Amino acid sequence: MAARRETDVRRAESGPRLWQKLRLPAAVFVVLAGASVILALALDARRRFEQLDLMASGGVQAEIAVVDAGLKRLAGLLEGDASPGDTRAAIEALQAPIQQLGAALAQSALLWEPGYAADMARLESFADEAAALIPAPDATLAQRRADLARTLPQQQEVLDRLASSASQDQAVRAAEDREIIANSLMRLVALTIALVLVLSAGALQLLRLYLRSREQADAARRASARLEAIFRISADAILVTDWSGRVIDCNRATLAIFGHQRERLCGADAMELLFPAELQGRQRTRVVEALRTSDPRLDGPLRLELEAVHADGLRFPVEVSLAAARVEGEDIIVALMRDISARRRAERELTEARDQALAGEQARADFLAVMSHEMRTPLNGLAGSVELLDQTPLDMRQRELVSVLRASAQILLDHVNSVLDIARSEARPSEAEMVDYDLDRLVAECIANQSGFAAVVGNRIDLRAITGPVGLLNGEPARLRQVILNLLNNAVKFTRNGRIIVETEVMGGTLEIRVLDTGIGIAPENQEKIFDDFVTLDASYERRSGGTGLGLGIARRLARIMGGDLTVESAPGNGSRFTLRLPLQRARGEAAARAGGGGETLSVLLIEDNDINRFIAQNFLESAGHQVLTARSGLEGLTAAQARHFDVILTDISMPGLDGLQVARRIRDGGGPSAGSRILAVTAHSLAAAPEALRRAGIDGCLEKPVGRESLLRLLRQPLEPLLPPPEEALDIQRLDELARQIGQGALSALIRQMILDGEAILDRLGALGPEPAPEDARRLVHQMAGAVSTFGTGPLHRCLRQLQEALRTGAPVTAHLEALPPLWQRMRAALEEAEIRPPPERTDALT
Repeated sequence: MAARRETDVRRAESGPRLWQKLRLPAAVFVVLAGASVILALALDARRRFEQLDLMASGGVQAEIAVVDAGLKRLAGLLEGDASPGDTRAAIEALQAPIQQLGAALAQSALLWEPGYAADMARLESFADEAAALIPAPDATLAQRRADLARTLPQQQEVLDRLASSASQDQAVRAAEDREIIANSLMRLVALTIALVLVLSAGALQLLRLYLRSREQADAARRASARLEAIFRISADAILVTDWSGRVIDCNRATLAIFGHQRERLCGADAMELLFPAELQGRQRTRVVEALRTSDPRLDGPLRLELEAVHADGLRFPVEVSLAAARVEGEDIIVALMRDISARRRAERELTEARDQALAGEQARADFLAVMSHEMRTPLNGLAGSVELLDQTPLDMRQRELVSVLRASAQILLDHVNSVLDIARSEARPSEAEMVDYDLDRLVAECIANQSGFAAVVGNRIDLRAITGPVGLLNGEPARLRQVILNLLNNAVKFTRNGRIIVETEVMGGTLEIRVLDTGIGIAPENQEKIFDDFVTLDASYERRSGGTGLGLGIARRLARIMGGDLTVESAPGNGSRFTLRLPLQRARGEAAARAGGGGETLSVLLIEDNDINRFIAQNFLESAGHQVLTARSGLEGLTAAQARHFDVILTDISMPGLDGLQVARRIRDGGGPSAGSRILAVTAHSLAAAPEALRRAGIDGCLEKPVGRESLLRLLRQPLEPLLPPPEEALDIQRLDELARQIGQGALSALIRQMILDGEAILDRLGALGPEPAPEDARRLVHQMAGAVSTFGTGPLHRCLRQLQEALRTGAPVTAHLEALPPLWQRMRAALEEAEIRPPPERTDALT
């Protein structure tokens, strides 16, 4: 691609340059051609003028008259009694006129016309015959007199015919020559005018070029003065060197930044004088290689960040912009250098501020995790106890009280879940459990769940399958159930004595679930606000529609996490229509057979430190016919698992001493009877059950508290795929794709190139610090590199840098971490270079 761009540039430049070279020879050729044509026309006119002059002077007719007089004189002598001498004199006098007549006819070009040559040949033949008698004796001449007299009338006829034809043809030729001369004169005038115009244009062009050259010279002088001023007053260091690195010139800022005198700097090796000795070789190689592989016309100036040294020995970072040029036959390198110490400090401050913000976010997440455990644990006991109490014989009053308890516990749990769902969707938005499920059954269950609440306020919920039953799909039924329940709950709260309709429709590759109500409706200006957290717009029904204002916000979050969107159409007084659009993904196959069969009895080890939760879970399991052994702590559960085999081990995550993750890890690694058993986790920490931690511990599945009987038994029956640890990648490809969509592939490529340059520079500086660097010097470099690497996601290199930071902070040995950095960096660099040439990801906008 670069070679083709360079070829196009050269081709574009060669076109005007070739025309400029050929312009002067072309103009000279045109002038010479015009002058040649003018000269040829002038010579032709001159020749024709001479012919006209000849015709005007009567040359042919005069010669004919002379010949005619000679013939008549000879005829008179032959008819009379002339002496032989007179006859010979008359014959001799006739020879020259006949020859002159032939010459005149040839000169006037009449001799070559048809008829003239034959008549002229007759006259010349007669002249030759008569000339033969001149030397003859008188007797012979007397004998031939009669013959000559007989032939004279014929010669007179020939001469008369020549005279008549010559007169007519000369008149015609004269007319033609006059017309040709007139045309030639017109062409000559036209060409002369054209040549004068061309010469005038050339003169004007020369004048314009002269004026332009003067303007360019003035502009060059002004530009030179401006460049001189820029060079003199620039705050950045400007350094001019040859290709060997010898300084040719520099500005005053260079002297101020590096602290050297001009006499010392000019002529010195810039790399040796301005950069640390231990980094000169590497940095020189980087500079030379970058200059040789880049083209300023295509890539622009080359920018590098290098480590420089002041005259007093103080080191500081500089940003260098390099460009190679050729000036008056000399190859030079121009370097603009800027001290970026302040920028580096600002970057460190920003990175520290970001780290502090992330730490604050982590503290908030930890707080929510702890609160989820502290709040859901008693709620779990309350809900389970109410459920168990409802299964005992109760009178009517007691059942009313149990119903109130259940409703209160459910309301409180809904509020807790709403707040924690926000944190969960922000903390792990990409988590998904893609399973096969029956959409029609899920929607029916949601409607049944809300029908009782709807009936209390006089509402009726109907289901309308527009395109018929949808059937089995593959997706996230838990999230989908929560969205539909939130929409139904919202419709019930804002509708009185009305109707609520749930519609399902398949449209191509999209599934639409619509919830329509006949409630109070929503004003247009508030239709987007209802999806904000903690926003309630209930101004009617005496504010009986309580709530935290989180349900719709969570519903839209979950819809977008599932690859779809949630929108609303409404008008005050005319009800509302909420539309959930999701990508349609059919089930991968028949639903997997339930583990152990429907009525199979399982041996279950229940590890739970909370007495209430343990009691409730044990009752749930035993009521389904399973055999349950309980353990009050992680250590007690580990001992039981190592003593005998259990089909399922159900353990709490958060326990004193050994927590659930440690128990699971030791059971898997211990090789005991239950090492291959299914291990399921139950936790109240909605944010703590990270899939990576569960996978590493060997846990097969997780259920959040409060745990209901059906959800617990469903988890026991459901076959789960092993949670294998994901492969360790050098780069977070998902993060790279997200960056490419946000800032564009070109900007990402530039960011990757800058990351490679910065990484190489930081590793060079770390290597220069030695195997046991000073903590303060190394901590700053490691912190800088860790912050840069985190832009592309966490990975082995980022983890190694964090461990090295911790070791530098605590004073632990750092040699092993420093030795691990170069191979990890090379692996990440290779991944970055490969990512730079990857095609940009396709844009995937949410369906609306």
